[in-house]
Amino acid sequence: MASTLINLYRDKRNGKLGGVCAGIARQAGVEPWLVRILALTGLVFASFLTLVLYIAAWLLLDDRAPAPDAEPAHIKSAGWQSGLSPREALDRLESRLRRLNGRVAEMEQLVTSREFRLRREFNDLREDK
Repeated sequence: MASTLINLYRDKRNGKLGGVCAGIARQAGVEPWLVRILALTGLVFASFLTLVLYIAAWLLLDDRAPAPDAEPAHIKSAGWQSGLSPREALDRLESRLRRLNGRVAEMEQLVTSREFRLRREFNDLREDK
């Protein structure tokens, strides 16, 4: 429906009521509680308009399809939201950074190698034809 036009979906998995605020938060890249606070503020100051917009979004937006085995992109969803202790979340983050650091070291080693320079020179010769 309207979801494909504006690339906005309801996120029932992280939502409290209909998943509208969680979907907006996911699209905006902010925490869902912040969008919920803004929605409640809008409900207090412009109750009818906010209520109509929320219900319209609830009815018009499609549910977001769950990503298969996706690793959480945001550190908070990998930490306290998943029920990990601070130490476990820190250990998980450290291991992830170690893996990334290893990959960067491998790339640096490749880029600074003689083989890379030789391949680049051969590619330059091919382009000059």
